[in-house]
Amino acid sequence: MISSYKQLSSKYLKGNIKRTILTLVGIILSVALISTIGLFMKGSQISQIENIKKLNGHSFHVGISNYDNALLNKIKYNPQIESFGWMSQGNIVPVGEVSVQMNFADHRALEFLTYSLADGKLPTNDQEAVVDSWVLPSIKNGLQIGDSFELDGKTYKLVGLLDNRAFTQKNKEGRFLTYKRDFAIGEGRILLEINEKADFQEVVEEIKSLTQDKNIVINDELIKVLKPGSNQSIFAMLVIVVSIVVIATVVVIYNAFQISVVERMKQFGLLRSIGATRKQIRQIVMREAAVMAVIAIPIGLVCSILAVAALQFIFSILLEDSEGVSFFHIDWQILFISSIITLTAVLGSSYYPAFFAGRISPLLAISSRLSIKKEAIKKHNKDVLKKPFSFPLSLALKNVKRNKNRYSITILSIIISSVLFITFSSLMDIAFASKYVKDLSATSDLTIYLEQDKEDSSVEIQQILERLKSLENISEVKEQDYRFEINLKDATQSSATVADIKQTVGIKHSITIANHMDENKVKRDSELVIKVLVYSFIAVISLIGSLNILNTITISIIIRRKELAALKSIGMSQRDLKKMIIYEALIYGFSGSLQGIFFGCILSYIIYLAVSGIVRIEWMIPYEACIITFVSALFISFLAVLIPLRKIQKDNIIDIIREQ
Repeated sequence: MISSYKQLSSKYLKGNIKRTILTLVGIILSVALISTIGLFMKGSQISQIENIKKLNGHSFHVGISNYDNALLNKIKYNPQIESFGWMSQGNIVPVGEVSVQMNFADHRALEFLTYSLADGKLPTNDQEAVVDSWVLPSIKNGLQIGDSFELDGKTYKLVGLLDNRAFTQKNKEGRFLTYKRDFAIGEGRILLEINEKADFQEVVEEIKSLTQDKNIVINDELIKVLKPGSNQSIFAMLVIVVSIVVIATVVVIYNAFQISVVERMKQFGLLRSIGATRKQIRQIVMREAAVMAVIAIPIGLVCSILAVAALQFIFSILLEDSEGVSFFHIDWQILFISSIITLTAVLGSSYYPAFFAGRISPLLAISSRLSIKKEAIKKHNKDVLKKPFSFPLSLALKNVKRNKNRYSITILSIIISSVLFITFSSLMDIAFASKYVKDLSATSDLTIYLEQDKEDSSVEIQQILERLKSLENISEVKEQDYRFEINLKDATQSSATVADIKQTVGIKHSITIANHMDENKVKRDSELVIKVLVYSFIAVISLIGSLNILNTITISIIIRRKELAALKSIGMSQRDLKKMIIYEALIYGFSGSLQGIFFGCILSYIIYLAVSGIVRIEWMIPYEACIITFVSALFISFLAVLIPLRKIQKDNIIDIIREQ
């Protein structure tokens, strides 16, 4: 027993469970798209911050040297500065054939330098120290973490190892770092970290006004990632991306409700005929939208969280040091904003269909005349389309032309999905063309620099090449400009190989060996993180876009069951019916993909203009993405009609025609 007209909403949702599920899927995909993009951006930002810190070896934002007491006080009492510490350099101490640069830092400065640590821990007092691992044999044979050693007249305990950097090995000047508590005014350099909520640009400009530019070192790479909104190009790109996603959400939800309302015109006409007001009809539709939003939004949020968790799992498999890549980050603010956007989109998108439903004329709706459009009769003198394709294809074209509203609703999903794929593919190309990614290309495992002072060295170079190739762990050697680039068979034996090179080549020739293993590992991990992020993001966009196309076309076929049954009742064969529906789907895919490619290329160019201040690349039409979009749209459109066709084939013609 129905006591209120409002109960009709839940009755309809339960009575048409398949259609309800399809509409729910559309809303779930929409909220999942928004929240996943938000979580992807947040997670990729966190991951990129960690990558930059590892590549640079430090995490401070600004370094200041040649400071006085007045500048120090302004830093101390500036609420926009989160923390600061001191670091200074001491003597350069010779140890064997190389030398060691003494460095001192307090506890806070040491925290900024944790990203240079390869093994062990940082010093906590002035009796502990860390050094470059390649310097260990020069300081003391067999020196390991936990052992004591003497340097510059003082005994230290080795508590950790710094990652090997190419410039230190090439200059034969290793790094030594220990703790120091007190620093004199003006000694060394102040390392400071700006509060994340502060205006970075304002703080940096304020510091610049207090001292000369030559005294300031700014970590621009880290600041750009921490505050992408401070860069107008990045901000413009984010606005474009978010706008595309929100428009896609509104269109997808609008499609679902518009199709539902068009299919139920007769039902609304009957309600109007027994006294339902326009307001009550609108409330029925809006109530359905609210109920489905409440059900779909939590499911969509869970799906987006699972997608990000799956990505973190992929990182744990691919990366050796997966603990250092914390991509999985649930930001409740992003989830809340995604929910509000989706709820607003659902209610806003369903308002016009609800308004349209309220204006339905009872007599026209009951007589089904609203769904009939009279066409002008056109005489064709030439039969362009020959059999056996003429009848099903011509009927498919007439069906598409007859209901332009349904045609527009259906191809909108294809257009939006195509635009999303092309746009984000262009973003992927821009990301891989950036200087940051190009700088991540790993060099050789080892580099040997020959200190040449003789005029004729061709014989000497040939001798070194032969000796290097004879070593067991070396797989490839390239020589250029008195430099030998070496790749190893077993990277874990790099230290032993360096020792072998010193014993075989270093005895007779003056060489410098640079071990790139630590730097290359960080670069490879960073590059892999970027690739997994980008390709996973494209995969999510493609999956959601494909499901939207499948969902929309499936709904448009299902709501025409009575029309298709009527065609079969007047003699249309099952084969011709199947061809007609497939042709319709292919028309949708063909038209939608072409329009999507057109608008996608325009947006791709707009994004290129937005980021032209960051990345210097030449814009080209994304041919590969366009071809993939066109082929995929046709395939998915064809695939979308297969499941409804199977159900339609099993329908009883009389029962379907008699359905109210």
